[in-house]
Amino acid sequence: MALSFKGHTVVVTGAGGGLGRAYALLFAARGANVVVNDFNKEAAQKVVDEIVRAGGKAVTNSASATDGQAVIKSALDAFGGITILINNAGILRDKGFRNMVDKDWDQIMDVHLKGSYACSKAVWPIFRRQRFGRIVNTASAAGLYGNFGQANYSAAKMGLIAFTKTLAREGIKYNIKAVCIAPMAASAMTATVMPPEVLANFKPEFVAPFVVAVTHPDGPEASGRVFEVGAGYVAEIRWERSRGAIFKTDASFTPSAAKLEAASKLPPNPQSDPPVRFDGQTVIVTGAGAGLGRAYALMFARLGANVVVNDVSEKGASAVVSEVAKAGGKAAPAVCSVEDGEGIVKVALEKFGGVHALIANAGILRDKSFTSMTEQEWDAVLAVHLRGTYKCVKAVWPVFHKQKYGRIVTTASSVGIYGNFGQANYSTAKAGIIGFTRTLAIEGKKYNIVANTIAPSAGTAMTATIWPQEMVDAFKPDYVAPVVGYLSSSANQSTSGTLFEVSGGWAAQTRWQRAGGHGFPTKTALEPEHIVAKWGVITNFDDGRATHPTTTAEAMAQFAENFGNAGEPKAKL
Repeated sequence: MALSFKGHTVVVTGAGGGLGRAYALLFAARGANVVVNDFNKEAAQKVVDEIVRAGGKAVTNSASATDGQAVIKSALDAFGGITILINNAGILRDKGFRNMVDKDWDQIMDVHLKGSYACSKAVWPIFRRQRFGRIVNTASAAGLYGNFGQANYSAAKMGLIAFTKTLAREGIKYNIKAVCIAPMAASAMTATVMPPEVLANFKPEFVAPFVVAVTHPDGPEASGRVFEVGAGYVAEIRWERSRGAIFKTDASFTPSAAKLEAASKLPPNPQSDPPVRFDGQTVIVTGAGAGLGRAYALMFARLGANVVVNDVSEKGASAVVSEVAKAGGKAAPAVCSVEDGEGIVKVALEKFGGVHALIANAGILRDKSFTSMTEQEWDAVLAVHLRGTYKCVKAVWPVFHKQKYGRIVTTASSVGIYGNFGQANYSTAKAGIIGFTRTLAIEGKKYNIVANTIAPSAGTAMTATIWPQEMVDAFKPDYVAPVVGYLSSSANQSTSGTLFEVSGGWAAQTRWQRAGGHGFPTKTALEPEHIVAKWGVITNFDDGRATHPTTTAEAMAQFAENFGNAGEPKAKL
């Protein structure tokens, strides 16, 4: 049976061309009322004209996606409601990280993250009242794997994955479903980064049917999940975690500790030889006035490093500096916002003459259900976690680049990996940091700059606001610090662009696992019903065909294998 959208109203942002246009045309052809949003009024009007000529119903909207209320108002005014939102609007500001400026970063965050937040926020109360809603957010291969010259874009696109997962969790009660896609499709935007002969295989018409299928009331269950789609190939992708290593949490749990399989009754952890040390090096730790940051600062000082203790609290920073000094170490405070990356690095250069490692740890919480979350709460968390990390890395990058050495450890969270109720802002920021760091690893490789991300769980003043006291006591920051120490040391020569979950003396790598997926014929039209018919294959991780792509090139390989697929699609449902 054909999937009809009669009676539904769909808002598609960035619909003046490319993927957005393909979505708008297909939804309209299936009976939906469509709001064609694009900042280019003429482009939007052309799409509306196409729809109307074909007998459909559509109106234009030229508001910025960051003005979600204005975008959604067009649907309410023209059609009296809205049931489906496709957050598709996007821009590129590609540059090598060394040459990227704040404007390049901020514009990408505004359009991709703030725009998706603003439009989703505007439809949320409507969807809740009517107990139905569908949201599709748009990630990208650059977000999943990182990509040279796209540190800003990678951060934004990975951020949308966790944003989607959190919306899916919060929407369950109200039949609001959210799905995230990482599409490969030809557009004016992708034409700036992909050659024409490759783009010819990535028609938007091979992505649109998937979006239509998963947004239908009777469509397959896709909420909270992520899919790679393009060139007739479709596959689900999910996080997969290794069993990890368990360490004995005593004084022998240092950056030099070897991997073990059990802990509580084992002898002290064996140590590497030579031991991991930081003599003659300077390490910056942000958010170091308490909790994890304090544990890191004290550890680095014990291991011979000069430590720059950054915190917005002068009292907290000074107290940690004093602790370091009393133990015979060297430290200097940098009392300022983490967004003042240049100021923090200036302290390192003036006090110690250099900087060799950055531990981007500073963070805040502004937890609220998505219904209750304010724009200010969204902005504050994104500013400290994501923009703050960017600003500090941006400040150390030329130093690392010049000396051809640098170590960066950024801080995500399990919430950024899996999403969590009441933390749409926090999960988005933390996931963004993962995508950002992966691109840093790619761009830094030539210059011996190593970058990794940890997702720690530790008892701190911040987690104490949401954890029971027994958890706070059991998961000491000291049990995370040694992993950070190793990753940020010169002993770590090869591990880069990797994500680790760390907690209570346990550490494990988390990576992407992609289902084998399904390649549809590229010589015939792909329909939403074909997607539904192959859903079991698209989402099957257990048939022996699952892969673990780590780069955009590896991800592209399976898409490329489907170029020229001339097979016949299976019969429609």
